[in-house]
Amino acid sequence: MAFKIISSATYLPESTVSASELDKRLNLKQGTCSNRYGVEYRHFANEKESSVYMACETIKKVLNDAELSLADIDLLINASATSHQVLPYNAASILAELDDPNHIASMDINSSCLSFLSALDMAHCALSTGRYQRILIVSSEVSRVGITYDNSEISSLFADGAAAFILEVDSNSLGLISSHFKTYPKGYKHCQIKSGGSFLHPSKTDLETFMAGSYFQMDGRKIFKQVSSLISGFVDEGLVKAKLHKNDIQYIVPHQASYLALKHIETRLGFEKTQMINIIAKMGNQIAASMPITLDYLLKNHTIEQGNKIMILGTGAGLSLGMAVLSI
Repeated sequence: MAFKIISSATYLPESTVSASELDKRLNLKQGTCSNRYGVEYRHFANEKESSVYMACETIKKVLNDAELSLADIDLLINASATSHQVLPYNAASILAELDDPNHIASMDINSSCLSFLSALDMAHCALSTGRYQRILIVSSEVSRVGITYDNSEISSLFADGAAAFILEVDSNSLGLISSHFKTYPKGYKHCQIKSGGSFLHPSKTDLETFMAGSYFQMDGRKIFKQVSSLISGFVDEGLVKAKLHKNDIQYIVPHQASYLALKHIETRLGFEKTQMINIIAKMGNQIAASMPITLDYLLKNHTIEQGNKIMILGTGAGLSLGMAVLSI
């Protein structure tokens, strides 16, 4: 016994910023963001569109599409890399905004950009044991508050958005056939936001240091080099664990890490380009929301047949790698 996806939905911010506009903001030659970074446009949240707001809008849509209410949900999992505020946790903030009278169970799962994949793995286990009958997973990210305009690669990459999925127990479905996660601590410092916790706090450090630590820091070259050396072997291990071969996979849903990373995966892993769901030109890297938004895009825009197998693959700060094979 495992689960089936009974509904999925995406929320994208109302405002978009074109590659040309990003070139202007970053003082770059016209065409740079398009040609070098593969940008068509990015969705940026406005002041109204907090991560909680976008999560709530996506939840309303996914419930409406499934003809369900929150009373039909046993567990809400917020799977996001960033926090709306330090306390309470995100899922509680979402239920407060929804003014939920049902007092459903809720929790957060945060494994950086792999948060949705981790939540999917946990939900599979919980549904398989009969602990819950329906689980709603939502990922919502506002990346722009932590991004400055002093690095063109980072500033042109990240964007905002949210996605939600409802999973239901189904004895005829396999759900996640297998999952595979590894953490490589040597990459811990390659991708960080240092402030926001007990480590770098205003009570312990000067305001200037705290403010500097509140912004995203990434060494893209080091991440790319480390992931490039690991990804092929990691995927091979994951397929062996799943008792599958590459030709058993119909589609790959990758974390939209970067324009170059996706090009590299397309050639390095040996899959056909048509199997790779690459939407980075319009979506960018939406942190933990990237995977569910990409999966929702696949389900809405491609013909998926019963028994098709989808590989979900990505990286997260830590440095961590994660993959799973989903049976539809």
